Amino acid sequence: MLQGTKANLVSEISISPEIIKPIQERLGAWERPIVTDYELGALIFSQTSAANRPLSLSTYKKVVELLTAFGLISIHKDFKTGTVFHLFGRNQPPFMEVACSVDPFAYVSHLSAMEYHGITDRFSKILYLCTPPDREWREQAQARIDKDLKGRKSDYLAAKLPALKFQRTERIGGVRVELLRRSHRGAFKVIKSPSIRVAMIGRTFLDMVREPAFCGGMQHVIDTYREYAAKYLKLITEEVSKHGTSIERARAGYLLDEVCGLSAPQIDAWASTAQRGGSRKLDPQGEYAPFYSERWLLSINVPSLAR
Repeated sequence: MLQGTKANLVSEISISPEIIKPIQERLGAWERPIVTDYELGALIFSQTSAANRPLSLSTYKKVVELLTAFGLISIHKDFKTGTVFHLFGRNQPPFMEVACSVDPFAYVSHLSAMEYHGITDRFSKILYLCTPPDREWREQAQARIDKDLKGRKSDYLAAKLPALKFQRTERIGGVRVELLRRSHRGAFKVIKSPSIRVAMIGRTFLDMVREPAFCGGMQHVIDTYREYAAKYLKLITEEVSKHGTSIERARAGYLLDEVCGLSAPQIDAWASTAQRGGSRKLDPQGEYAPFYSERWLLSINVPSLAR
């Protein structure tokens, strides 16, 4: 039972201990150091339903007020006030973990994923995150609410409780966030400690030729392929074959074949389907260069590779 001033505060705010105590216990066992307003709303909703008590937005606000007064949660200053909270007694979480806790559909990508996988010597001051485009994000959010509330979504929303919404922020813990809206089914894996989602190694190598500007630039991509492509060749060829476009296969194929000297049946298959086109360049951000790969039908517009 709650005692002393806490019990008095519960009484003053008119929240039953049979509701607040289970919420305290659930938060004490929360697997992440961060909880969002939607997660709090769903938790409070489940407890009031179990106690056969009606729930309203005012009740939700009272419970949040209590949890804040008890010091069990505190407002996270990098997000809109009242939308993200840090749990008492937890270490200050890594910015990657905060980002993945707040956005359930985001994952760490590009140069940040390269850093996580240990395939870059750069320590970026930018957190690269992928999350679905707006429409896809909303669709996934609705599916998540349906699952969480077990068919009582309409009751929850009718009470005007916090919905699962996209939380935008430019910085987390002083680190700038570069948010990329991309479809990413099957692109990431889940890590338990810290609790994050990060691009698979194969997808990370595909992203290097897809968007080298977010991976340290094309020269850094070339250096990374030279050092690590042999180790991850099977994963790279599987990912590029499954999800790469024609131009991405040509870029990856050129790097694996002509730069790294590696071979695989998939690489030969990519070469056999290479297509001509005046805009086909190794570095998509660079100017077209006259040096050309006949096998890959690709302008090799990176000075270090010019012959």
